[in-house]
Amino acid sequence: MRKPGRAIVLTGTSGAGKSSTATELQKVLPEPFLALGLDTFFGTLPHRWTSEGESSAEGFCYIRDSDHEGRTRLRIGYGPVGARLLAGMRRAVASLLSEGNNVIVDEMPIDRTVVPAWRTALVGHRVLWVCVSAPVAVLESREAERFPERFRGLSMGHYDVCDPEEFDLVLDSSELGPQQRAERVAAVLEACHRTR
Repeated sequence: MRKPGRAIVLTGTSGAGKSSTATELQKVLPEPFLALGLDTFFGTLPHRWTSEGESSAEGFCYIRDSDHEGRTRLRIGYGPVGARLLAGMRRAVASLLSEGNNVIVDEMPIDRTVVPAWRTALVGHRVLWVCVSAPVAVLESREAERFPERFRGLSMGHYDVCDPEEFDLVLDSSELGPQQRAERVAAVLEACHRTR
């Protein structure tokens, strides 16, 4: 019987630094880790069910509103097609782990059900839960550099979805660069490996 793989679940809002952390982790970890993210699975969906398609309400759509301070928020909503994709993504990762693959999950939780659903899907697997964050001003500055106006507010839209107290490790990407974040994660992963 194969020994199941290990998972590193990187969670945080848009622009927090998850993807750059995942890239560096693949460089520093001694074993191969597959990097799979929400964007990987979004990219498999036909255009019609994406945010700009005519069936976006069934797949994934953008919802624009404001927070209590008047800042623009852009949230991702989803319908039944989107829900199936998210559930399938979690099952796919669990299957990869069961087959002995190590996986880095780059996850931007789009609502408060996402992280609990991941925890349920990965019960029995060895998982390091990591929250990657940054102050709002930093996130908004990064967003202004990366995205056109119509996609601004995505960081704020999902900023408060994760509770940092629920994670094994919390990293502030305004204080740590991608390589430093990866080294921290790798050190905690190794420490967990030694104690199990």
